[in-house]
Amino acid sequence: MTGLSWTTFRLSLRAPFRTAAGEVTERHGLVLRLATDAGLVGLGEASPHPAVGLAALREVEAALGQVAPRVIGADAACLDTLCASLPPALACAIDVAACDALARARGVSVAGLLSQRVRTEVPVNATIGAERADDAAREAAAHRAGFRCVKLKVGLASDVAEERERVAAVRDALGPEIVLRLDANGAWDPERAIRTIQTLEPYNLELVEQPVPAGDLDGLRRVQQAVATPIAADETITGLEAAQRVLELCAARVLVVKPMVVGGLRPARKIIEIAVRAGVSVVVTTTIDAGIGVAAALHLAATLPEDSPACGLATGSFLADDIVARPVAPRGGVMALPDGPGLGIELDEVALSRYAVSHGEVRS
Repeated sequence: MTGLSWTTFRLSLRAPFRTAAGEVTERHGLVLRLATDAGLVGLGEASPHPAVGLAALREVEAALGQVAPRVIGADAACLDTLCASLPPALACAIDVAACDALARARGVSVAGLLSQRVRTEVPVNATIGAERADDAAREAAAHRAGFRCVKLKVGLASDVAEERERVAAVRDALGPEIVLRLDANGAWDPERAIRTIQTLEPYNLELVEQPVPAGDLDGLRRVQQAVATPIAADETITGLEAAQRVLELCAARVLVVKPMVVGGLRPARKIIEIAVRAGVSVVVTTTIDAGIGVAAALHLAATLPEDSPACGLATGSFLADDIVARPVAPRGGVMALPDGPGLGIELDEVALSRYAVSHGEVRS
């Protein structure tokens, strides 16, 4: 690497997005550019989880300023040790930018760099926030024509009866043919999770994501043992060791992998590999990332087996605007890999300057 530069940004959402973990109204992130001696530039994005937001981004920017001199002169293929000690979102940005540069140099897609087996299209789900039953049903009806799978955020209802009312309304709006999954974002204790999921199982649920808090691995295992519906570990999956522990305990039948949370594409691929060997399905999702993060997650999702569940990548429409020229977007419930080497996307420099907050640069 011969140089790197970064720009922090702030993007507003079209409308507030509510989950059991809180309400999101804007996304703070950082665009990273890694320059190589061949004149290529790899792009990466660090958008810390919305729950930690601006404070985490400041931590990312400070860490980047410290680590930047060590990145200069490093081989793009050998950044694992360096990234291991960094905040996950920053490690992700560096890893994605390095993968983008490597793939561009080799004339292949990032997906092709990560795996020999690559899908050209990835099924994706629509996502409905923790809205009231009637609002959630209207949104579900609007998704029927465009998606084959819908995820409903749950966990804010005052009791099981209210939760059932919301799920019943959404299932009725979707009809029986659309796949429905739920995401509790860790809102329940194990007993309530078991009671709620068993009550909701007649609505034909594909899976339930993170029914208990991220750190309650035993509770997650108890829920999976008690219910017929597959449980997906989401916030629990913070890296390879966490994923290995979930698999060892048979605590979930699905792993949700977020590159922004686990430190990049190559660490995420390691999680996918051990899950596939264990016969456990993987869902790749974003954290309402901007266009670079979504494209990177799409390339990762393209390396999943053909029979994998739909991935949570259709979040670009939550943003009022984006920082890439042609954001990847779903059509007919799938997202196609962009053409061209690397990530296959380009920055919209005008848009980035519009939403920029700060800049930094280091050269050799």
